[in-house]
Amino acid sequence: MPGSKRLTLKTIKNRENVHPYSRKARQISRVYMRKEKLEKKSNERSNNPKAERWLWFRFAFDESLSFATKADIHDLIDMYLKRNDEELQKLREERESSSFKRPKSSRENLLEALIQSERAEYVSGFELPDLTNGKNVKLLREWDGDQNGMSRIKTIRVTEASTDIEKKKTKSKSKSGVAAMDVEQ
Repeated sequence: MPGSKRLTLKTIKNRENVHPYSRKARQISRVYMRKEKLEKKSNERSNNPKAERWLWFRFAFDESLSFATKADIHDLIDMYLKRNDEELQKLREERESSSFKRPKSSRENLLEALIQSERAEYVSGFELPDLTNGKNVKLLREWDGDQNGMSRIKTIRVTEASTDIEKKKTKSKSKSGVAAMDVEQ
């Protein structure tokens, strides 16, 4: 009987006087589990790290440019990786300024782990919106941060090794005349 499910506590009568193994107790537990699941999903929607990253790149990218070069993208990624350095340095100075040795705060540990994981991601491949395409940049600027709109925006994976390769290729560019772009799509 799908229509007879109780979805809220208001629909369950006499919920105070319930035997632990009764049908009513199971209904109440289902209502609480559903409520927790809905709260968890709403929190996941509001705390989407991928969307936050994309918004950071959206606002950090210069409005006057219609697209970015590969060097611009690597500069933006470096800025993104260093965005928490000031706060981390401040936490370290506060900890070291005390007369006795204090352990690291949970925020300091969290920031260090975040920086380490982001640097490792940059080495293996950092996913971000494709800023080399003018149409994609326009879509990114029109995007309001909604998770449903993210599927319209193309992404690329940029690695730290591609900067070293690019530096080597610019030296040999005078010989060959063209330098290829090492960006995966």
